[in-house]
Amino acid sequence: MYRKITRLFAAAALLMVCGNSYAQTEKDSVYVFIQDMPDAGIYLPPPPTMTSTTYADDFAQWQWGKTVRPTARGQQANDDSQWGIDGMIRVHSGTLGFEISKEKTPAIYRLLYNVLWTENESTHNAKRKYMRTRPFAQYNEHTWGRFDNERELRFNGSYPSGHTSLGWSTALVLSEMVPELQDTLLRSGYQYGESRVIVGAHYQSDVDAGFLCGTTAVAVMHASPYFQKDLEAARKEYCRIKGIKNVSQTEGFPDGTKIFDGPITEESHRFYGDIIKYYETLEERETERGEQAKADADNSVDAMMKTFSTPVFGISRESNPAIAALLDYTRENLIKTAGELGSSTFRERPYVRLNPRRNKTLIPDDEDTLKATTSYPSVHSEIGWGLALMLVEIGPREAANDILGRGFEYGRSRIIAGYSYPSDVQIARLWASATLAHLHTMPEFQKLLQGAKDELNPPVKGKKRK
Repeated sequence: MYRKITRLFAAAALLMVCGNSYAQTEKDSVYVFIQDMPDAGIYLPPPPTMTSTTYADDFAQWQWGKTVRPTARGQQANDDSQWGIDGMIRVHSGTLGFEISKEKTPAIYRLLYNVLWTENESTHNAKRKYMRTRPFAQYNEHTWGRFDNERELRFNGSYPSGHTSLGWSTALVLSEMVPELQDTLLRSGYQYGESRVIVGAHYQSDVDAGFLCGTTAVAVMHASPYFQKDLEAARKEYCRIKGIKNVSQTEGFPDGTKIFDGPITEESHRFYGDIIKYYETLEERETERGEQAKADADNSVDAMMKTFSTPVFGISRESNPAIAALLDYTRENLIKTAGELGSSTFRERPYVRLNPRRNKTLIPDDEDTLKATTSYPSVHSEIGWGLALMLVEIGPREAANDILGRGFEYGRSRIIAGYSYPSDVQIARLWASATLAHLHTMPEFQKLLQGAKDELNPPVKGKKRK
């Protein structure tokens, strides 16, 4: 704890000295300072209260977690309670095939260390804003995690989960560093978050929010030239240790069936919670929010550019052809990966399964066309969150909260409209971040990305780009 506090004070001191968005020297331990990190207390909704109907899923998952503790998965969750650089070394060293350490792998260690202290800022404001009581404390129990300090956790907000943000952001970065290991790395990152429910240190909604904080932290880190430099150095170090010239350029995107657990079924203890959240959302149909859900049925890039425009960041295909080209390419691949994951498991859409007699949605013109397509994952939600992350990476920091908030609500529109379950929307957002991690390794995407950046900030003639 003392070490953590020391690092936070060091970061605070740097804030007073440096006014730019990125770390300024080789000794800094963050790629993005806290004032430039998107605020989860703004772009995400508040956590469920114990008196809300949506708390049902949190309660069911808390009870499920306790049943898992005596198993091998429970022991893994126990070990996953180790937070910080040592925890990430333990989780990922086996996958990489060698021990990560400050002495033996300084470049990889530095990358993980700096990612850790950067993503740590992504949950900070929301934790302080809500100060949600953790489940073990709420029910006067103990955590199952052997590394958890219960006394400290009682004074550290449960929402969003910091462990989850760390695990997922690190997995995304390492999967970009070594694409050929992406499935295993992302699976470990996903389970690291899930482990927090099993040990009783977090509710499911805390973990869900933590995953999204991790995705936004990585998006913002990509805008830092220091992150890019460290990522490339870590990749070269990996190649040197493995005795190879370059990492394998894996042609395929990650395999979602190897990363996630699949859609919630009617036999699952979580189905009831999914249904409750779905029906509660339908109450918004008769409001202005329902009209927005109808408009959000259009997931074309032109419509998305319009919906993501903010007072400080207005974009259009006519004014920003390079950004449009980047978003076109990104959207095309988001649709592709959503289709690949959806083809593996079919889940009937809620308007088909839950309302077989009246069979109504907010957008009836789409009902017959989409009736035979799967609800899992939500394609619209993957596009909305993925393009939001892309715009946060290239856009001004002051627009990030508006863009992410809109990206989050774009996914929720599919629930309001009756086309997807809440859990299908959540997985789609994580799947979008995994897709983007792989896209960043592709030369064509990198060229489009640079073109979009140059369009926003034209390079100065005669000045060398860092």
